[in-house]
Amino acid sequence: MKSFETKRNNFINNYIVISQVLFFLLMGVLLFRTTNVSFEDLYIKSNTIIVFLLLLALIPLLQMISPRFSNSQVFLDVTIVGIYIVVAVFFLSKEYDDLFKIVLLMPVIIMALKYGVRMALFTALVLSSVLFMIGYFKHFIDIDADIVFSSVLFLLAWLLGNMTETEYSIRTELERLATHDGLTDIYNHRSFQNLLDQELEKAQKENNSVSLILLDIDYFKYYNDAYGHQEGDRVLVSLAQILKETVGKLGYCARYGGEEFGVILPGIGIHRAKDIGEAIRRRIEESNFPGVNVFPKGKLTASIGIAEFPLNANNKEKLIKKADEALYRAKFVSKNRVESYYSVFDEVSLPLKEEEKELFNSISAFTMVINAKDRYTYGHSLRVMEMAKNLSLRMEVEAKLIQEITFGALLHDIGKVEISREVLNKPGKLNENEWNLLKMHPVWGADIVDPLKSFYRVKEIILYHHENYDGTGYPSGICGEDIPLGARILRIVDSYDAMTTDRPYKAGMSLEQALEELDRYSGTHYDAVLLKEFKKMVLEMDEAQNQLS
Repeated sequence: MKSFETKRNNFINNYIVISQVLFFLLMGVLLFRTTNVSFEDLYIKSNTIIVFLLLLALIPLLQMISPRFSNSQVFLDVTIVGIYIVVAVFFLSKEYDDLFKIVLLMPVIIMALKYGVRMALFTALVLSSVLFMIGYFKHFIDIDADIVFSSVLFLLAWLLGNMTETEYSIRTELERLATHDGLTDIYNHRSFQNLLDQELEKAQKENNSVSLILLDIDYFKYYNDAYGHQEGDRVLVSLAQILKETVGKLGYCARYGGEEFGVILPGIGIHRAKDIGEAIRRRIEESNFPGVNVFPKGKLTASIGIAEFPLNANNKEKLIKKADEALYRAKFVSKNRVESYYSVFDEVSLPLKEEEKELFNSISAFTMVINAKDRYTYGHSLRVMEMAKNLSLRMEVEAKLIQEITFGALLHDIGKVEISREVLNKPGKLNENEWNLLKMHPVWGADIVDPLKSFYRVKEIILYHHENYDGTGYPSGICGEDIPLGARILRIVDSYDAMTTDRPYKAGMSLEQALEELDRYSGTHYDAVLLKEFKKMVLEMDEAQNQLS
């Protein structure tokens, strides 16, 4: 990456500055020796000494300021070479000792170390031409020595230049091995973190945006189990190629871990990032991978989450977390979709009173606890929230209640925070004590949100979402219209999602089977009017999904 190259160039510049200072000090000793200057006649030779001292100060000064003008670095280096030529011509033309020819060594060394063999050989050619021009005016009295010295210049240029280029090639390869994933040949996780740090720092200085895409392959375990990890690796390589081709020069592609990938998009907002994410999703879905028949829909798909700095997060850790939350939302709601970060908590918190916001943040944290204990509950709550909101919109419910139904649907299982992981994830049938414990989660959930007086109906939605229309539900056994509308909506969508979702101990029902099961309890467990509209909604959604596929 650029930081390694910058460090290397800085080290070389420092070495060159030190070398030039020492070189000119040695030149000073040589000057005094060859001109037999004593302290008594310093004034007489002052012109020569002043020129020497000025050049001594000028060259290191140019070297020290050159990193600040990286755009004109070559110009500065050529200027320094020109100064060396002036020094050489000045001393050699005044018939000083031919030892001053060693001044011509330093430009070759500089150009070889900084630019490689071609620039070094070109510099040697220019310096040799200068040397022979001086020899011409001296009638070639030292032609043999000039030829030998010119040969030394070319040899030095060839040797140091090739050493520099060899070092650069090896360093580039080692850097690639350190920064790129060995399988997919895109950036690895460490490089992803470094690049994200670099781009966020740049965006902060320039008041710009950075979007982050996280991508995860759906059901990839099925493929590895069916064909083995070697075939799975080939799919990962192909998917990395799709990412590189789709993103191009817009950003950086990295393997985040396993079958998860990341894309950093500097200077790109969340709306354009979502278009890029959708293009990636389509390319993956339309690609013909071998053996895709093992996937549920007969094709390889990916879920994608997107977040933007600084819109959704003000630092790297939060940006990754937000993109990860969007990814989980995409994965647990329906898979094969692109989700930009959105938090119902952010939306709902706006009308809250100041004294309620601290409690509200604690409730938000509870959802993360449930997520850690039981990923099914987390995904289930997101899907139920989406369906409950859509059904409320179709029933033309007032806006305030729609917001409360949405919030209540997301938190309807929050009471499960009081239930152990073993009970929540038990593969077999619950015993009586465990069942009685589980039936308490609506009560516990209602107690948790009870202090939020701004959303008093949310408590009722959570408390009564397991009540049946005929009064046979729990925890209170209320019936009919006494059950709040939000709770009646939630009763239907909660049951439907539970029926159609795969669990470790049972396969989910098909859409037709689930609707048939709901119909059996129309008017007993479920409000018949709401159920009729819900059936129309899911059939329309299924038809739209089939057309999209």
